This record gives sequence, C-alpha cells and structure tokens, in this order.
Amino acid sequence: MEKDPISLSLSTTVAGITLKKTLLNSSNPFATSFKDLQLLADSKASGAIATRTACPNFVHDDTKHQWRNYESGNTINCLGYSCNSFEYYINTVKHDLKTDKPVFISISGYAQEIATMLEETANSFPESSEKNVLVEINLSCPNIAGKPPIAYDFDGMKEYLSIVFEKGSFGLNIGVKLTPYFYEDQFVLASSVINSFSEYIAFVTTINTVGCGLVVDIESEAPVLADASGASYGGLGGPAVHSTALGNVRRLRQLLEKDIDIIGCGGVDSGKAAFSHLLCGAKAVMVASALLTHGVDIFDKIESELGEIMIKKNYTSIEDFQGKLKDGWETD
Repeated sequence: MEKDPISLSLSTTVAGITLKKTLLNSSNPFATSFKDLQLLADSKASGAIATRTACPNFVHDDTKHQWRNYESGNTINCLGYSCNSFEYYINTVKHDLKTDKPVFISISGYAQEIATMLEETANSFPESSEKNVLVEINLSCPNIAGKPPIAYDFDGMKEYLSIVFEKGSFGLNIGVKLTPYFYEDQFVLASSVINSFSEYIAFVTTINTVGCGLVVDIESEAPVLADASGASYGGLGGPAVHSTALGNVRRLRQLLEKDIDIIGCGGVDSGKAAFSHLLCGAKAVMVASALLTHGVDIFDKIESELGEIMIKKNYTSIEDFQGKLKDGWETD
C-alpha cells in the first residue's frame, strides 16, 4: 500500500538550522536582485535562499560576464561575481526580504575582506532568532591574478582561512564553497585543511562549475561565449557535471568531520538527481542550471519527483536514506 504523500517529510538541517524543504538555489544569476530573492523565498518547494556571491570591488561588464544554455539543460558561464555589493545583500535580507526561510549570504574576496564581512554580518544580525542567516565563503573562484582558485591551493587555503578566522566565527554558521576535485590527493588535502578549521566551518557546498569549458556553436563556427571581449571559456553546469558532483559529495562525506554538513550542487534537474545527492551524503541540495533554464517552478517538479521516489521506496523522511549509499558489492 502506497504511503500518502502528505506524510512525507522533506525537512533537513544544515549547521543545526532547520530547512523545511531540502531544496534551495545555489549562488547563481537567478539570485542577483531583491526581486530574484523574493521569488525564491516565495517558492513553496524551496527550503532556503542563497544570495549570489558578492565580492568587494568586482565590476560587472555585460560584454565579458555572460552565461548561455546549451544542450539538454546544461549551462556555461564566465560571469564572475554579483553586480550587487555585500552591503546590498545585507540590507536586502535584513530589511526587504519577506521570508522565514534561512538565508545563505555568499561572499568572496581576500581573506581580510572576508573577515570584515563576517564581522559586519554578525553585527547586522546580532540576535540568532532575528533571521536564520548562514554565510557561504566562496573559495572556488579566482581572487588573485595569476593564481588558481584558493580551493585548489591547499597551503594557500590554510593560510587564507587562518586569517579569516583569526578573530573566530563571530557566532555565525559558516561554510565554504569548493571547486570540483578530480583525484584523490585533492580530496585528502582539501579535507585535511577544512577539518583543521572544523571549529569554525559548519558546512561545505560542493561543487561549483567545472572550469575551462568550451561550447561550440556549429552554425557560427565559434564558441557560444565568444565576443569582442575574448570571453570564450567558461564554467560548465547542469546534467553534464552531475556525476562529478556526486563523486565530490560522496568522497568529501567520507573524509570530512561528521559535524561538517555537505550541501550538494551539480546537475540537479530531477527528483532522481536530488535523491542521488542525498544518498551520497548531502544534507541539502542546491539547484543552479535548471533554475536558470526553467525558473522557480523547477523546485516543484524536483520535489514532486523526489516524493514519488521516496514513496516507491517506502521512505517517509530524508533521514531514512540520507548518506546511506551502499557499497557496490552490496547491490544486486
């Protein structure tokens, strides 16, 4: 006998904060403006809101910073950071956004800039009951000219986080957004650094886009991002990166301290994709390319499909299967 869908619980927790639904947006272009954020807040199928990543002194240029759809719901982008400032998002969340959902404020920049933004966030939300605000430090985009993203420079990441947390976490729930990793040493070294700051880091978001992608338009015989600015290469998102994302969620879950939660991101356009992220160890699941392609209604679709999978498997809550991926030898 099938279970009544109403009995299903899709709630979860990240950093001890309750999300009534396990789905939320990533820090992508759909989360740029107040209007965007309010649309996300109004979605009945999303459990939280993430702002687009703010970085001090970043100047948006439409001729350089772009994104495009390509085959089967995938995206490629060379967007950089938000055109809006950190202060814009603090004020929007504090004064304008109408929601009781937790909000993830995504930030990037030099280490001392991050430390200052953390302190300002704590000062802006002195009472934890005022709003459930979490902070995501984006380590997966390049901040220093001629250097890789800090998440690929493990010695640099340790030094960076030492500066960020020199004065502590200011009582905030803080996480880091990571680049995709591709071989074992990267997973081990990244996890070792993050674990050494487990006193301050409550969650990890994985993955960001897969870099240096090139999508060709055969009609024009040119890259889809090509223009006068020379922007041709970009980060790939969507179903094309789903398997890479699952590998990162699974391996990091095995290596990180158990108290550090994981938010899975990458190729989530269906209930099956969301279920896979949760099964591999994610506590919550972010949607990016599918949101850009289909709008906020994609949350309802994914939630409905996820519920159908849970009913079929006689699961009534996320906890029934979250992080319980079987080893290969245990499967039929």
